[in-house]
Amino acid sequence: MTDPKHSILNCSASNVKTLLNEAVTEDQLWSAEDLQDVCNHQWDAPLAIDLNGLEDTHAERVETLAAAKGLLLRSFGDLLEHPHPPLELLMLAKEFAKRSLSSPHATLPHDVARMLYFASIATALSRCNRRITTLSDDQIAEGIRWALSRDWLLSEARAVLTLGLETLKLAGRRSS
Repeated sequence: MTDPKHSILNCSASNVKTLLNEAVTEDQLWSAEDLQDVCNHQWDAPLAIDLNGLEDTHAERVETLAAAKGLLLRSFGDLLEHPHPPLELLMLAKEFAKRSLSSPHATLPHDVARMLYFASIATALSRCNRRITTLSDDQIAEGIRWALSRDWLLSEARAVLTLGLETLKLAGRRSS
């Protein structure tokens, strides 16, 4: 437990300013091992809990979509690895990741959120043949390659991202 005599509340203004100026960035807060643990946890995390937090109106919709046609989509991994995932759930997963990236109060490390963002896009491309982003093909490919370069990435996530990148390359060849 922290000694209250040494808390930030008892610091002088100059010491608080120094503390804030020397604050570590998020990249320095998480080791590769920590990110791997968070990635593993998030891959298995219940969809309903995280996606319901987007807006109250999505709560019932998430449950309905996850149970549609008898699909067992209980986690992010279930959704992203499913051969025919509901596109609307992929869009909600992408939105969850995007909000986690932009919120200073997000509990999910930005690197894991960024990976989920691109995994959702990759899954929509490869399994639904649909685009759920306005990013260019080059931007999507760059994001997927970034995620694939992470040492902490799960093999299941790596497979999802690789398939998305291959689908993107194939689509680019067809349109050339």
